[in-house]
Amino acid sequence: MAQDLLVRAIPALLVLLSGCSPPEPLPVDDRAGMVRFGTVIPATTSVVVPPETTGALEEVSTTAPATTTSTPTTTSAVPSSTSNGQPTPSTTGSPDRSFTVARATGEWLDTYRSPVDTEVWWSLSNPGPYDGDRVVLVLDEQDDWLLVDLPIRPNGTMGWVRRSDVTLTTHSAMILVDLSEMRLWAWEDGALVAEGAIALGTDETPTPPGDYFVNEIQEQDDPDTLFGSWIIGTSGFSEVLGLVDGGDPAVAIHGTNDPSVLGTEVSLGCVRVHDDVVGRLARLPLGTPVEVRA
Repeated sequence: MAQDLLVRAIPALLVLLSGCSPPEPLPVDDRAGMVRFGTVIPATTSVVVPPETTGALEEVSTTAPATTTSTPTTTSAVPSSTSNGQPTPSTTGSPDRSFTVARATGEWLDTYRSPVDTEVWWSLSNPGPYDGDRVVLVLDEQDDWLLVDLPIRPNGTMGWVRRSDVTLTTHSAMILVDLSEMRLWAWEDGALVAEGAIALGTDETPTPPGDYFVNEIQEQDDPDTLFGSWIIGTSGFSEVLGLVDGGDPAVAIHGTNDPSVLGTEVSLGCVRVHDDVVGRLARLPLGTPVEVRA
């Protein structure tokens, strides 16, 4: 059986450079870029192409990019449910809760390790990933600074951005993926807007539990493919695959042209849902929190 693409259909190009200011703008095809400043191991992020002829994974590089990260404090996921039997997000509270999204206003969004740090840590291109707006999920605020979730490895990396470099919006939406139940739910403004069975990663390439956010929404020209009609990119990455074709393998939620795989472990880590379900997810705003529960 053909393995899933642990997405990026259009990946975030990860260029690791040394310098004090962003380089020249990336080519159009690579505008999902990120630049890290400091002396690091060069790496890029590219399409992870699944083998189409065998069920085995192709040999890939296992050299992960060198990163210095903040370690987030997370709340362990404890399954819970509402009175009507619908599960509720365990790490983020009620699906009615509002979330704040920061949208970059400039060509690059600079991030820092702390509000007192004057050296840029990562710079995220805008637009990006691909040709969508660059957004990050706000976790906390401190005067003129915002603590945000960063779409880089390892999962859960946080950084700070200047409030003056972004515009802020709030929304009430949430996607919950329950790996043990093999099911997905999504809410917007307190109402359940999508629900359905999922296919997930295999034992060798599992879908990583964690708290992420939607950072890319792509409609596919041809829905009769492995990805179905939409790809919903998230800020999460595989925790077992190294660089694939020189790039970081990011996790996405996408449709499928083969609903028979739903309820099985078949992918390289992405979450597949019915095309009707992913079409509803595509209406949610960029920045929507995604909880993947073990």
